[in-house]
Amino acid sequence: MSNEMINESKKFEYQEATKYGTLRELKAVQMFMERGFIVSTPNMNVRYDFIAEKYPKYIRIQVKKLILKKGDIDDSLIHKTWCIRPYSTLYGKKRFYKEEDCDMVIGICLKTDTFAIVPIDKINEKTEFRLSEHETSIGREYLNSFKAINDFINFDKKNT
Repeated sequence: MSNEMINESKKFEYQEATKYGTLRELKAVQMFMERGFIVSTPNMNVRYDFIAEKYPKYIRIQVKKLILKKGDIDDSLIHKTWCIRPYSTLYGKKRFYKEEDCDMVIGICLKTDTFAIVPIDKINEKTEFRLSEHETSIGREYLNSFKAINDFINFDKKNT
């Protein structure tokens, strides 16, 4: 295969990844707007995709792909395991998201309409953050739930 064909193939893969990334971001924005948030997108390249506001709280959101890893069979029930890869890649090097970059990471699977919203302090510096539908799973509370957002918004009310 010629270098030109390889470059065209990489360009196509990048365009496809960008297209689906944009669709995930739009889905996330829609979810927040339907729940009464004001949504703002940055004009510059920053480490979050949008800000969701419910005055006086502002939440920086990074959108990632929610990946279905496997379905485990346990007592005739299928428990799906999902993961979010909380990093971007720049020049082949992984740059993990940290608390100074964003407040929440939302993973979205477009095929199944499944989502997970996870506070960044729960997933810092992990290659993958795994979530499972199993009732004893640590990440279960974040699957298809706005719990992390509600906890973030109500934090000051609980601690005053």
